[in-house]
Amino acid sequence: MKTIAIIGSCDTKYREITYMRERITAQGVDAIVVDVATGSAPSFGYDISREKVTESFGTNWAELERKTKGEKISFMMDACAAFIEHLFWEGKIQGVLSAGGLQNTLMATNAMKRLPIGFPKVMATTVASGRRMFQDVVGDRDIVVIPSICDFTGINIVTRKILDNACACCVGMVKYAGQVLQKKTRPVIGVTLMGITNTGACGAVQELERQGVEVIGFHATGTGGAVMEQMAEDGLIDGILDLTTHEIAQGYFKGGFSFGEGARYRLVKGVQKRIPLVVSVGGLDFCDFAVEEFPPHMEERVYMYHNATTAHIKLLYEEAESIAEDFAKRLEKVDYPVKLLLPTDGMRHNTRAGEELYNPEVDHIIIQRIKEIKNDKIQIITIPGNLDTKEWGIQAAQYMMDELHERGVIVE
Repeated sequence: MKTIAIIGSCDTKYREITYMRERITAQGVDAIVVDVATGSAPSFGYDISREKVTESFGTNWAELERKTKGEKISFMMDACAAFIEHLFWEGKIQGVLSAGGLQNTLMATNAMKRLPIGFPKVMATTVASGRRMFQDVVGDRDIVVIPSICDFTGINIVTRKILDNACACCVGMVKYAGQVLQKKTRPVIGVTLMGITNTGACGAVQELERQGVEVIGFHATGTGGAVMEQMAEDGLIDGILDLTTHEIAQGYFKGGFSFGEGARYRLVKGVQKRIPLVVSVGGLDFCDFAVEEFPPHMEERVYMYHNATTAHIKLLYEEAESIAEDFAKRLEKVDYPVKLLLPTDGMRHNTRAGEELYNPEVDHIIIQRIKEIKNDKIQIITIPGNLDTKEWGIQAAQYMMDELHERGVIVE
């Protein structure tokens, strides 16, 4: 029988955990409850005690009990993640489920992030509400998140319905899907895009597919780039056509719509794996912010509204210099052949003469610094025109195909 691991604090949430076990077994799937409680109260209804979890990670519970709450939570997060990962690799679980507040969410999702894409993971949580960062819950994994609407203080008309849905969701995936993502024989290429580079990127995607390559698009708005880099590290993609490196620009501001883990990992993990790479500067010339969070010096800035709540803002000169420097330094660390594509007429749409974000001086600052990259492994190629055009994207795809042939990913 297939089995779902339920991660929970069996001291304060034992009623909810008991209910989840009942709902899962009633639908023909077994359940194994892993206790991650860190308080002093006794736990109930578990299959795997917190003592066993901590001991499997090299520490006796009595020793851990003397530590501060923060220290216990930090240790238990890692211990639980290692324990769940071990159950997965031994084939003892086919899904993982949890429900709770912040502490339980941190515990459970930290474990879920260790499991591969495709493996069923469901988190019903109080954290999925308000102005909280969604990436803190899901990271770069396909965790299904269900807002709890109210706090988990027992079984009532709301929590019963939320837990019913969470259990049915996990059971359904375990029974009818739940296959771990595996790479097929065709080469797989990651392509980064956003709305402002969509035309060019789609042109590239169509050309790559025409030539028999499978393509995954990654939305470069905070998390997409980080997911792509992680998939490269995991060996799930064979090459990267990184057309849209906007997340690096947003990292300069440490905030805004497209800020996230993508800023940290762009041109890092894939490069460390020496994956075939063709990179460009899509969206490197602007930042995006909600209206109520505009950066300073707006009176000096050129900007346009992307929608009713968010604006796209052209960089100031000093910002362009710093962002181009960051971009260049990342590429200067590359130790294998990489192609760098530069447009002559804009790094996104709305940047040509007469359009809202036209500022050739800012574009010149970025392009000139990048052209000064001191790394003979980087082949700089200029493609005439605006990056966000179908013709430009098709040419970019052709360079990606050249790279795949040169690196032996595709052998004629």
